[in-house]
Amino acid sequence: MKTITPYKFWALIFFLTSFLACSPEDGVDGTNGTDGADGADGLNSLISTLIEQPGVNCSNGGFKIEVGLDTNENGQLDANEVDTSEFLCNGDSSGLTYSSYVSLISQTGTEDPQSNIVENSLGLSINWTRETQGQYIGTMDNTITIGKTVIFFTTPTTHTGVRGELVGNNQVRIEMQNGTNVFTDNFTNLSFELREYE
Repeated sequence: MKTITPYKFWALIFFLTSFLACSPEDGVDGTNGTDGADGADGLNSLISTLIEQPGVNCSNGGFKIEVGLDTNENGQLDANEVDTSEFLCNGDSSGLTYSSYVSLISQTGTEDPQSNIVENSLGLSINWTRETQGQYIGTMDNTITIGKTVIFFTTPTTHTGVRGELVGNNQVRIEMQNGTNVFTDNFTNLSFELREYE
């Protein structure tokens, strides 16, 4: 008959008790900790798409994409909130045919801007409204194809910059600046062109 030495016996007992002691069924659950205080709401990220006039950044014009956080929470991406910007440039359009609406726009005081139409092969009319100081919205009586339409304009000598964007297929917005993020009225003969490629 085979005998088990005391050493092997105790080793077997130790192994079995260690195995049973590690069983998850024998453990005791701890208590949950206290929930922490709610954190502050994060800021919204905003993207702005602006028309880029032909020049150093885009030889044939294009778009400037600006991205940043809405730190003052006004729902608009202000100039001092822009963290980064990229340019999407148009290709050479010299061989493409297009129709255009060209006008000279003037505005005084709190009046709505007035247009003197120079060319209108698009066959549309734009009614300009002053939204607030230095910011104007133009509503068209016909729709345009946004993906085929570009805006061109010049900056009057009375202002330091002009920003423009298509707001939809029947509206355009322009902003007249005289300093960083300072919008001002009163300008004469702003050259404005809306060009739709075929």
